[in-house]
Amino acid sequence: MAGVSQELGTLLGALRYSVLKRDGSIALGSSAPKLPTDGYVALVFVVGLFAFNWAFRLLVVQPVARVLLGAGSSERVLAGRVAKFSQAAMEAVFYGSFTLVGAAIVPAQPWIWPSKHWWIGFSTGEHSIMRDDLRCYYLLYGARYAQGTLTVLLEPKRKDFVEMVLHHLVTVAVVAISYLYGWNRVGAVVMLLLDPGDVPLHTAKMFKYVSEARHRNKLLAATCAFVADRVFELFALLFFVTRVAMYPYVCWSAHVEATRYFPKGLPEWTCVALLETLFALQCYWFFLILKVALVFIRTGHAEDVRSDDEDDPHTPDDRHKED
Repeated sequence: MAGVSQELGTLLGALRYSVLKRDGSIALGSSAPKLPTDGYVALVFVVGLFAFNWAFRLLVVQPVARVLLGAGSSERVLAGRVAKFSQAAMEAVFYGSFTLVGAAIVPAQPWIWPSKHWWIGFSTGEHSIMRDDLRCYYLLYGARYAQGTLTVLLEPKRKDFVEMVLHHLVTVAVVAISYLYGWNRVGAVVMLLLDPGDVPLHTAKMFKYVSEARHRNKLLAATCAFVADRVFELFALLFFVTRVAMYPYVCWSAHVEATRYFPKGLPEWTCVALLETLFALQCYWFFLILKVALVFIRTGHAEDVRSDDEDDPHTPDDRHKED
């Protein structure tokens, strides 16, 4: 276990250095994946992120949510609202944190552009050598989605529950295969693209939930609804730019451009298939966003058709009791 502790210290130290960028004179170390040590490190990250998720949710987010959402609500209604608000808040925390970390690490890699550098040198094994900050980011990213898969099973079920579980499992598989087989460059680019859009999505949800809970205070409800709609518009724009416009280029590069530099075997084609599966999911979710846009055009308010609970505890009878 001493080797695992040492590896943890090395990786987290490199991550902290790259994010804070206090001293440009330090040269970070690089290495290939270390097995089975990296597997144990990833497991520690899974446990740590899962513990943080639920500890922060229960000790901080839920008490705050009860204050924001609890006025005049029955306990049953309040519990449902708090669960949804807390779920959105933790998603915003995770997506926001990884967006900032990814923005600090991935663009600073020497191979980031043009995209041919994602593939040149792959056949010689050069890509298996990763800078320590990128290795840490990679393992944390996979651990985040592994714990996210467990968390989705514990949270209130959403209409896209199956798609969400599939998305998480495919993401974990992409991270693991690309980490082990040297597709980490394109993998890091995918990570950088997929995170930013979800930050405004879950922020918009939180404002929407407050607006619905505070419907008696018309000014506060209207203000929160207005903010939710504007932030949702930002989400739709970011989603289109990063996942519908830019992400297909990554799929094209992996499918076509990579072939110019090395022949693909089963691991490489598996990565391509997983990348394109993720793109199919993005197209499905963008279709749902367009449905929300149509509702917004008709009603003036955005309703998230993707993530409402299948069994929403806030029934018309409950609303009548509140009134």
